[in-house]
Amino acid sequence: MKLLKAKRLVAAASVVAAAGIVPVITATPASADQVDCVTFLKNRNYIIGAKVRAACNIKHLPVGANPVCLADLVVIGVTADHANRACRLA
Repeated sequence: MKLLKAKRLVAAASVVAAAGIVPVITATPASADQVDCVTFLKNRNYIIGAKVRAACNIKHLPVGANPVCLADLVVIGVTADHANRACRLA
């Protein structure tokens, strides 16, 4: 009886471990789009911080740059032209 409980315990532990490990293994790296947006701004000598990363994490719209991304970048001092291009990359 104890052997059966031990087998069940090991099986349950394996399932729990797999449930925790599989998402980590299959997770994609940081969004390439966000990286492109951040890299564009970094190459234009902007300081990259949490606000830039947050704005770059806002996805662009099918018809162009997301106005929220644009507004967030312009508020922190990115020129409108640079913000437009960066947000289109996001």
